[in-house]
Amino acid sequence: RVRAEGERRGATLAFTWSSVDLTAMATYMKLGLLPGYPILTFAGAPSAPPPRAPAYEDAPLTLATAADIDADVRATRRELDHTFWLAAPAAARAVMRGGRPVGYFYATQGVIGPAAWTDEAHGEAVLAAAIHAAQSQAEQIRLAIPGVNHTAVKLALSSGLKLLAFSHLLCTAEPGKMARYIPSGPSLF
Repeated sequence: RVRAEGERRGATLAFTWSSVDLTAMATYMKLGLLPGYPILTFAGAPSAPPPRAPAYEDAPLTLATAADIDADVRATRRELDHTFWLAAPAAARAVMRGGRPVGYFYATQGVIGPAAWTDEAHGEAVLAAAIHAAQSQAEQIRLAIPGVNHTAVKLALSSGLKLLAFSHLLCTAEPGKMARYIPSGPSLF
């Protein structure tokens, strides 16, 4: 019913975050959602948090900045999602370089996500700022990383975070540039 309603409203892309349960995955694949990316969940107290990048600063995140970045990274502006996240008690920050936004992140009670950046070159700076914000909120931090996002996987490992769980993103087409994205979780992605 959900899929039919989405199609009725004009949806052309479908994706879902699934546990690695063969019955669930087979059901999604029969609906045309094919394996896209592993989702690797890392957690723990960072033993070696990355240093903050000196050429970057962060500022309060605005709806316009988040939507502009998502238009590129996620191929949709997601104003409703960002309105929801911005209303929640969280660190919602734009990461700036030379006065221009190059990424954003949310950190809530030590959980990072969503986060996105405009170019691969900014990934480490955005993630370092997110890790520091999350660490200021909770001793243990957590983030879920699409497997293709090697920048985030390497940074999580070098920070001393542990691989906690594995799930999978199944999709009918690419849901954006996952090498520059950290989801919030399975509900809003």
